Amino acid sequence: MSVINQLFRLNRSINRLSQESPVSNARLEVLGLINQHNPITLKQLCEIQGVSMPTMSKLVDELQNEALVIRAQSKDDARQRWIVPTQKGVQTYQSAQKMATEFWTAHLSGLSKNDVKQVEDALQKLLKVLSPS
Repeated sequence: MSVINQLFRLNRSINRLSQESPVSNARLEVLGLINQHNPITLKQLCEIQGVSMPTMSKLVDELQNEALVIRAQSKDDARQRWIVPTQKGVQTYQSAQKMATEFWTAHLSGLSKNDVKQVEDALQKLLKVLSPS
């Protein structure tokens, strides 16, 4: 089986996992960044993700409409707005992380430590190649 076919299969598996989450993969990734960098600006999110301002603004709007994040005015600069997770946003992200950890732990448990290390190394190389920067 070619590498491309294997990547398609992996993508389908990840998509199936994400369908069990109430939040899409794209929104979950942004929610994770917001949780990790709390607080963060829209511009910073765009830079990290390598996407346009309108695209990121739409994703953040969707997260805000679901009460997962709020936009807060900066105390120091009235022009700056911070994006911060709500308690629901933190819980949603933690729940998704737990579900993903359980999924991958169960599926990787049949591999040897050496095999897991090889997968990890290959994924790091792949992510480096795919990174927008």
